[in-house]
Amino acid sequence: MRIVAYQTTINGKVLIEESGGEFVVSNDIDELFAFLLEPYEDTIKVCWDLDSTVSIILRLLGEAKCRILRSTKRLFYPPFHLFYIPDKILSIRHTPTRRKMSLYGLRQYYPDLDVNNVEEVQMVGVKLLKELEKMGMKPTKLTSPVAIYDECVLSKLDLPGVKDIPVKVLEYAYRASGRLWIEAHQMGYWE
Repeated sequence: MRIVAYQTTINGKVLIEESGGEFVVSNDIDELFAFLLEPYEDTIKVCWDLDSTVSIILRLLGEAKCRILRSTKRLFYPPFHLFYIPDKILSIRHTPTRRKMSLYGLRQYYPDLDVNNVEEVQMVGVKLLKELEKMGMKPTKLTSPVAIYDECVLSKLDLPGVKDIPVKVLEYAYRASGRLWIEAHQMGYWE
């Protein structure tokens, strides 16, 4: 997996820099999204501080649309679908072409580190992937440490879930419950 890092600045227009040397300068949000959607094979796209990186771009949507995105985590801005979790991930999907990209913030993994440029962001991302690989994990996304663990470890385990509880057990548990919202049911055997 390869890391591509991004950094944004504003000086009249929005500048998005990429660790590979490419950049775009524009105030046209469609052009900025198209730059971010450029395809790369086996790549994870990262930035240092996700909120400050994307706020420069998302301000071009206008205040009303930003409020919708913040409250619902989703926004349809034709022809783009946006999904945003602060400090974690910004996903953009272009409806006609079905191209999709996700941008992850790395600050959550190294909160005490101070990173100043896009090359350093890329080095931190590569370091993170190497450390995860030492633990036997090869993630395809960096949403959060829990998401990495879920993708690389838990998803490979055959653990029982709610669907695995026999119907008769659910029926007995329901009959025995006092109908309080704080009660929980546990599968097992008791004498």
